[in-house]
Amino acid sequence: MSSRHARPLILAAACWGLGTVASKHALAVVPPRVLLVSQLTASVLFLAVVAIRFDRGPRPPIRAMLLGVLNPGLAYLLGLAGLAWITAGLSSMLWALEPVMVFAVAWLILGRRYPSRLVSLGAVAVLGAIAAGAGEATGGALLGVSLTMAAVLCCAVYTVVAAEWSGSAASLRVVLSQQAVALCFAFGVLGATGPVDVTGVDVGGWASALGSGILYYGLAFWAFLTGLRRTTAGVAALFLSLVPVFGVGGAWLVLAERPTPVQLAGGLVVVVAVAGSVRWSDGQFEPVGGGATTST
Repeated sequence: MSSRHARPLILAAACWGLGTVASKHALAVVPPRVLLVSQLTASVLFLAVVAIRFDRGPRPPIRAMLLGVLNPGLAYLLGLAGLAWITAGLSSMLWALEPVMVFAVAWLILGRRYPSRLVSLGAVAVLGAIAAGAGEATGGALLGVSLTMAAVLCCAVYTVVAAEWSGSAASLRVVLSQQAVALCFAFGVLGATGPVDVTGVDVGGWASALGSGILYYGLAFWAFLTGLRRTTAGVAALFLSLVPVFGVGGAWLVLAERPTPVQLAGGLVVVVAVAGSVRWSDGQFEPVGGGATTST
């Protein structure tokens, strides 16, 4: 895997990390169900506008489109609900376990075994990500932890099967169709669970919701699926360990939350582990599906 192919995965991690900060800010005034609908609406509109210019190639298979119900639909509904009960630091620590879950799911679903060196690098990256996300680890409730872990599992399953189910369709079209399906799912959940009072949401809250939607869903998923189709799920999962690093950095810049020495050390460990995986895996893996794919 060349450094050029790693760029979209790094971009995705940055978008998710910074988007978590914006989502946590929005959750202070926007209920989770409404936030999910708002974020997905902004993302779908953004992707649709971009698709007018760049969309080309065949449509994605139906099963790839329906993955949107799993992620970002169910996964981020659970994730936002969990984030409302726990701190951003603890949430980052739990999401740092996703690479390990991806290895486990790939083995259970596809019977895929990854080289021990790659698994070892993944374990190091996870430990570093946990340290980078630490800070307010005692602030979580059991319900919040359970919801977040369920969300992480949904994302792990998505990571394993997404590229293999997408066929030859362009990444942009796949992400747009998945998020359109997820938006329908979110509206269904919102309608089934009754009305929500949003009279207290100010302009800043709506701006955070819509802006984080473009960042957290539109850009992040587009970049991640583009990178995922150029490597294996195991290698791509290692880059998810960078999410807490960007999240801590974003909280430092936006919320003036200074990282602790442990967080800084953990972030350095993650960067070194991910860089090592890119260097080691260069040329060892072919894109999932075995053929070239479009970058959009």
